[in-house]
Amino acid sequence: MTSHVARLYALAASILALFLAWIGVAAAPWQAETPTPAAAQDPVAASLARYEQRLRQDARLVQRILKRRDREQAAAPPPAVRIVTAPPVATTRTS
Repeated sequence: MTSHVARLYALAASILALFLAWIGVAAAPWQAETPTPAAAQDPVAASLARYEQRLRQDARLVQRILKRRDREQAAAPPPAVRIVTAPPVATTRTS
């Protein structure tokens, strides 16, 4: 292959093939969209579903607490600023 144009076409075709294969693998056409009835009665899957539901409830509770805290902080006046001079950490004596 001495032609530079042919090399560029081969490179472009190989990059295109790479991305098409990538898209095909990412789409995962071999996986089922809906769970099978056997998987729906799986105790591990049911346990994970309950755990996910609990996490979602906890997340909603945290969001409510954060919103209430933001409202309370917005209504409160800002704290007063105090400048305090501290004594030196160490003193030295010269003779």
